[in-house]
Amino acid sequence: MDQSKIIVANGESEVVVKKSRFLGVAAYVDSEQAAKNIVNAIKKEHYTARHVCYAYLIGEDNPKLKYSDDGEPGGTAGKPILDVITNSGIHNIIVAVTRYFGGILLGTGGLVRAYTDAAKAAVENAEIKEVCMNRLYDILVDYGELDRVKFLLDAVNGVSMDMDYTDKVNIHLTIPEIEAEATMKKITELTSARALITYKSSFMG
Repeated sequence: MDQSKIIVANGESEVVVKKSRFLGVAAYVDSEQAAKNIVNAIKKEHYTARHVCYAYLIGEDNPKLKYSDDGEPGGTAGKPILDVITNSGIHNIIVAVTRYFGGILLGTGGLVRAYTDAAKAAVENAEIKEVCMNRLYDILVDYGELDRVKFLLDAVNGVSMDMDYTDKVNIHLTIPEIEAEATMKKITELTSARALITYKSSFMG
């Protein structure tokens, strides 16, 4: 996946329905253990609450999905929260909704709406960033070819570079993966294959 959305600052929400309080939290997680740690921390903080229901999605190509109703009637809490997550397009995310029971039964439909609304609001209140897969290259070029190569790279969206100057110029390049192969081909053609291109690594950011 070339592009993705992630949470960079947690979102919180509060929904009150017939005296029951539903407190939502949306956060970034990169492992199941991280998700468990967040749920445990919420349960510890809200130890008098009746339920802490949650869902998470971890990974991109084959994401790990899990949800919990935590004692609510089956399908009324965790699954609606998971539906909010999958519809958001955000990856590596957990949404937990804590319920303080207000003494009035809400019924199946009422519970689904309340958990959905609390989850949606938490996600909407989170700070979300679009990220993409990037590649890192070292490109060794002669001084006489630097200006042309740099002009080519400056025209590519999302590129950043640093340079080391010795007997040649070593360009330390960060480039979006979607642009990488075509750009490396152009550099090879531009320099008649004199540029030494070394792939270093990839990262999401």
